[in-house]
Amino acid sequence: MGELSRVNMEKLVEIHKANDPWQGHLLIGYLHDNGVEAAFQGLPAMPLVAGELLGTSDQVSGIYVLEHDAARARELVNEFLSSENIETASPERPRLDKERIAELRGALREERQTFEFLGWAAVVFLAALAVLWAIWPVWLKTEPPSPFYRWTGVVLLALAAVFAGNYAGRHNRQ
Repeated sequence: MGELSRVNMEKLVEIHKANDPWQGHLLIGYLHDNGVEAAFQGLPAMPLVAGELLGTSDQVSGIYVLEHDAARARELVNEFLSSENIETASPERPRLDKERIAELRGALREERQTFEFLGWAAVVFLAALAVLWAIWPVWLKTEPPSPFYRWTGVVLLALAAVFAGNYAGRHNRQ
C-alpha cells in the first residue's frame, strides 16, 4: 500500500487537551515547527479572540495527530509544557549593582538628550513655519489667506514655538 493510501486510512489520535485556544494554537505551531502535522479542534466558527473571550472550560479543544506521529507529538507537547514559558516562568530579581545602576543612568542620560534634541527640533520647525506663513512664498502657487487668518496663524505658530522652547528649556535643567 502506498504512502498516500496509508495516510488516508490512518486514524487521528488526540494527544492533548489544550487549556484554551491560545495554548492550542501555540502547540500546533510548535508541532509544525518540529515536523509533526497536527490539527486543533476548538471553536471552528469563531475567530481566535472571540473563542478566548467566549470559550468555556468544557469546550472540545483537542490536539490531534496521525497515529504514527502520536508518540513523537506527545514528547514534543511535554517538552513544550515543561519548558519555561510566560505562564510558568518565575520572575528573577533584577541584579542591581553599581555597574547596572551606572548603565541605567547612562541610558537615561541618552534618552534625555534625545528628547532635548526633539524638543528643540520642534521649536525650529514651528518658528520656520511661522516665518513661512509671514512671508507666504511665491512657490506655493496659491493666493495667501486673508490677512486676518494669515497673521493669526503667524502669531499662533510663534507662540507655539515660544511655549515649546520654554518647555524644552525648563525640562532640560532638571
